[in-house]
Amino acid sequence: MLSEHLLYSLAIALVFGAVYRRLTGRDYWWIIVASAFIPDIDLIADAALRRLGITVLVFGAPIDHGHFHNILVMLLYTVAMAFLLHPLGIRLMDSFIFALVGFAAHMFEDAVVANPAYPFFYPLTIHRNGLGFFSYHADIFSIADREVLILGIVFLMISLALRRKLMQE
Repeated sequence: MLSEHLLYSLAIALVFGAVYRRLTGRDYWWIIVASAFIPDIDLIADAALRRLGITVLVFGAPIDHGHFHNILVMLLYTVAMAFLLHPLGIRLMDSFIFALVGFAAHMFEDAVVANPAYPFFYPLTIHRNGLGFFSYHADIFSIADREVLILGIVFLMISLALRRKLMQE
């Protein structure tokens, strides 16, 4: 779903960034796009940590896909990004908000596609949530689902038009 996450997060980033720019004069859309890929770091985290001789257990098992798809990791990540980007001249609240939107966009995209998806509201609950509007099958070169990808392209085109309109006014 990585290609779909790129399209959807870019679409969200373009519109959110334009609206934020109108309100504050600042637009860090790229933080949203970068942050949208952070939850999937759990795909490589266990293997990378094991190479260092470290075993981390989540829910009593090694890190697995989905373990970083929750509000606890989202809050930890957004606070860390706020402090990491601050020395680069980005206000704490700006980087926090943009990182939060990007991370949340990823979780929303997963929820739309899968049911059940992941325990998004951990640590409040371990219940797996999802809407499952699509029956996801990576049928385009084994990397993307045709329906999800086409809808993402349409969403991106609409977002580009909206951004252009917002930036002209």
